[in-house]
Amino acid sequence: MSPAETTPERPGDPDFARRADLAAFRPAQPSTAGIVHDLGNLIQVASSALSLVTRDATVAATPALEPVLAGARMALQRAGALVRETLVRAGDEHRALELSNVGTCLGEVEALIRSVWEPGLCLQVRAGFDLPAVNCDRLGLQNAILNLVFNARDAMPDGGLVRIDAAAIVRGADTLVEFLVRDSGIGMTPETARRAFDPFFTTKGTGLGGVGLPMVKHFAEQHGGSVEIESALGSGTTVILRLPAARHPLEA
Repeated sequence: MSPAETTPERPGDPDFARRADLAAFRPAQPSTAGIVHDLGNLIQVASSALSLVTRDATVAATPALEPVLAGARMALQRAGALVRETLVRAGDEHRALELSNVGTCLGEVEALIRSVWEPGLCLQVRAGFDLPAVNCDRLGLQNAILNLVFNARDAMPDGGLVRIDAAAIVRGADTLVEFLVRDSGIGMTPETARRAFDPFFTTKGTGLGGVGLPMVKHFAEQHGGSVEIESALGSGTTVILRLPAARHPLEA
């Protein structure tokens, strides 16, 4: 038993609550995780839509709208905080797995992203021909990709390019489906990249920061996959999500 395991818990210790929160970080039950995390992504979409409205010249020239927009921003930030708290405090169970067509999943994600994509941002999606299926929680896969894309967007406040690539790769006797989400943003320091998957660690001030990447990592590990980050300051970031290909192809 490690020293940390034998240290008596002291509620008066300023780090006590923090340790308890970290120990409680587990993605939620299907009845909670699916709904709440989907709500989190909808909050991200609504935030993007609000940003588009705010930049409209007519809206900007109407001072009376500013309190309304400020209230909407505050409400979305509060909703994001509630989603964050719910996700990290719930139990750990899986959604049902299903044989998922990667191209279809990416197409649905792309349609959602483009509906709220902001001016100055470019999105490219490329999926390899005849990709193998993945046996996974389909909505969980889509949420993972959305999380990575929203993180990429946040790294480019002045606009830029986000690319989603999917391809089949072979590692020894295993076939994997590899998803790469690249951005042309500010990049990460080695310390930030090292801690990016730590629960609660974030460089964002509000909203869902500190939960998205740990959720992606947990999703990957639940499905026998992995996730890693390649980044350097000034050179953008690439997040690589790998999942085992299904052993049986999708039926036509």
